[in-house]
Amino acid sequence: MCGISTFSEYTTADVASVIKIDKDIPLKSAALVGCGVPTGFGTAVKAGGVKPGDVVIVMGIGGIGINAVQGAAHAGATNVIAVDPIPFKREMAQEFGATDVFENMEQATEFAQSITEGQGADVALITVGVLKPEHPAQGLASIRKGGTVVVTGLGNMAETTPISAFDLTLLQKRLQGAIIGAQSPHSDIPKLLRMYQAGQLKLDELITKEYTLDQVTEAYRDMHEGKNIRGVIVFD
Repeated sequence: MCGISTFSEYTTADVASVIKIDKDIPLKSAALVGCGVPTGFGTAVKAGGVKPGDVVIVMGIGGIGINAVQGAAHAGATNVIAVDPIPFKREMAQEFGATDVFENMEQATEFAQSITEGQGADVALITVGVLKPEHPAQGLASIRKGGTVVVTGLGNMAETTPISAFDLTLLQKRLQGAIIGAQSPHSDIPKLLRMYQAGQLKLDELITKEYTLDQVTEAYRDMHEGKNIRGVIVFD
């Protein structure tokens, strides 16, 4: 996957794919900044441009969405609204900075409008595990005039997304895509790890369960059943 080995005890990697880290950082925690943490954090802070006082909706609270919640809270959002159908994930979102949680986007949108005199959220971050065609439209419906929707989730390459160009143009809304949260791994991963060392970023708390290498199937099953925020495979 992406030019690196997966679920193996050893790997040969190009130097461009490797980032040296402080020896004092536990590898279990460092592993999380290989994708999910910078993608989620950057979705909020860089691609979404969340600012102090913003109202932010995060749609999908998995390994990426939970870090979008962290990022939005770190950026100073007044309300971080987490959306997920699984109660466990909504509970976890509150531990990482979510101020409000809802089961679906309709509820989140109604709430965002209720606290903004009908305007809607400033930013909506779509961090679902599997993007469906209706998700970007739901994000656009939840934001105010001039607001931003960031799509980080991936879906079927053959599917297209129906959105209202009328709404997009006349309300000057912005639909932004993001890969790795618009982060630069070589500069931003060290920054995130420094934040972790300074107690400004939660990494250890993201790990719901640890697995051995021969428990990969169980780990996938738990992920699909929504039992984990992050499962980590460890081996000696």
